[in-house]
Amino acid sequence: MRTILYCLAAAIAMLATGGVLLAQKQTQPLRPALPKLAPKAPTKVETTVTKAPARPAAPAAASPSHEADDKAIRQLAEEYTKAYNAHDSKALADLFTTEAQIVDESGDSIQGREAIEDVYAELFAEYPDAATAIEVKGIRFLGPTLAAERGVAQVTLQPGETAEPNHYLVVHVKQDGRWLMASAHDVTPGVDDTPEEHLAQLAWLIGDWVDESPEAVIETTYRWDEGHKFLLSDFTAKVAGRDVMNGTQRIGWDPQARVIRSWVFDSDGGFTEGVYSRDGSQWIIKLAGVTSDGKASSATNVLTRLSKDRASWESRDRTVGGEPTPDTGLLMMVRKPPQPQ
Repeated sequence: MRTILYCLAAAIAMLATGGVLLAQKQTQPLRPALPKLAPKAPTKVETTVTKAPARPAAPAAASPSHEADDKAIRQLAEEYTKAYNAHDSKALADLFTTEAQIVDESGDSIQGREAIEDVYAELFAEYPDAATAIEVKGIRFLGPTLAAERGVAQVTLQPGETAEPNHYLVVHVKQDGRWLMASAHDVTPGVDDTPEEHLAQLAWLIGDWVDESPEAVIETTYRWDEGHKFLLSDFTAKVAGRDVMNGTQRIGWDPQARVIRSWVFDSDGGFTEGVYSRDGSQWIIKLAGVTSDGKASSATNVLTRLSKDRASWESRDRTVGGEPTPDTGLLMMVRKPPQPQ
């Protein structure tokens, strides 16, 4: 039973599903240095968030199927620029999701629409002549409701000041038919393929999920790490209402092999490594690991996103100690509703 649960828990941890990008369960606390963000971070905050009017070269980034969404995101950039230059902190905050996050190049972060509005209000109070101009370098669609935008922001805080270019990455999500900013942060110029841009493809995992199979009930939570370099998760497996196993997972981008990898560690002392590949809305995860009693284990997991709040998964070609074990069959996972406030 332990062996079955180990493989099942490891599979669930890698395949837990989700929906909205940059989301409701992010728990990144504001750092002690954050107060410096008000006088200094303007450029960084705006930089991260700043986006711009459409440029002639950029439309090539959008395929015909994304033409309308590409236009909508560029319109959002124009709305951001207009609100920033009008010093309308409320209008700026309304362009973000409820739990959006801004991270500047030093790693200081602000989370939540209300906090973002407050930071902009403080910024404009201190720098009444602050202005921005932005250039969208490209938009890449990672799914029907997920997109990553790169660009350069030129921010001046005082008249006559020389603007310094700041490169940014913004991840957008589409909610109720409207594109909003879910994550924004500074990036190093000339460095392509940031970890967050790759992992944004899996950001729909973020949130709380449950799978009720005949073997066990497994609950999984996903969130970003502080620097948006990894996706982190915690999972718990229960049988007959009793906790029998729990564990953690880290998903990251391997810049050398240029693949997404994951590492799972369970409470019994076992661990598993996975390599991800994508085919449309389906992910194939090749797993290899060691159980707590020293047996080699392997499996091929298949995750298919069915909707914002539902996905199916199955684990195939499973072995433990060189011996085959049964496939799990197709199982369903659903997003847990938020807890009452």
